[in-house]
Order: sequence, then C-alpha cells, then structure tokens
Amino acid sequence: MKNLLIEIFGVLLKFIFITAGAIFAFFEPTLPFILICTLAVFMDCYTAWALSRRVKKKYPEQNDGKFKSEKFANVFKTLLKIYMLIILAFLMEKFIFEGVEIKLANIVAGAVCFWQIWSMLENESSCNDARWAKIAQRILIDKTEKHFNISLNELKDKEKQDNG
Repeated sequence: MKNLLIEIFGVLLKFIFITAGAIFAFFEPTLPFILICTLAVFMDCYTAWALSRRVKKKYPEQNDGKFKSEKFANVFKTLLKIYMLIILAFLMEKFIFEGVEIKLANIVAGAVCFWQIWSMLENESSCNDARWAKIAQRILIDKTEKHFNISLNELKDKEKQDNG
C-alpha cells in the first residue's frame, strides 16, 4: 500500500512539473517584457518613496516619509494587471493576429514603461524646488497633494504666512 501511494505521488508530481514546464515554455517569450515592466514599476516605487521623503523634509507634520504596506499591496495588484495584460497581448498576437506583423506584447510593454517613466518624472518633479522641476510642473501633475493628502494651497498659504 505504501509503495502504491509513493508511486501515485510520484506520478502526480511528474504531471504537475510537466504541466508547469509546458505553461512556462509557452509563455517564455513574455518574460523579457514582464521583467522590464517589473523593473519600471519598482523604479516608480522608489521615486514615490523619494517624494515621500522630500515631503517629510519640507512639511514634517504632514507626512511620515515611510513606505506603507498598503501601498505595496497596490503595487502588487498593478504588477498582476500588467502581467495579465502582457500575456493577453501575447496570446492575441499569437492566435488572433497570426500572420499579421504586429507585436502587441511589445506595444503593451512599451506603453506600460512610458506610463511608469511619466510617473517617475512626476514623482521627481513634485515637491522639488529645482529649476527643471518647476519647468516640468507645467506639463506634469504635482503628486504631493495626490499621494499624501496634503492640500498644496493650504501649504503655500501657510508658507506665505510663515515667511511674510
């Protein structure tokens, strides 16, 4: 009886590994896109954390400057959505647009990277007194208010009162 269970368990493990290997081999072409997009998302997280530190330095009572676990949960959800989108684009490219020279996975990964780079620029220019940041704020969103529940008008009014 014990030998039978060991044999069944061995067959089950082989089936699981063969299935996982087949799935991995099928989706392997998407791995470079997934890795690049993951790197872009983590770089965006870093710039958001750096923004949090700048806000803490400039307005200590408004922010603690820490990376919070609920933010990481959002990052994880975003990564899962990006992975599903890349895989969907790959499947559409392979089965729906077969024979058509369109690289949907490349386009999707490029769009995700552009979105993350734009977000990084917004993070780096927000709450930044550098000249380039002031110029960039003409076309980018200042994320100080959005990410940290700080009304910039209130802070600017408070700064004017403190300085004037």
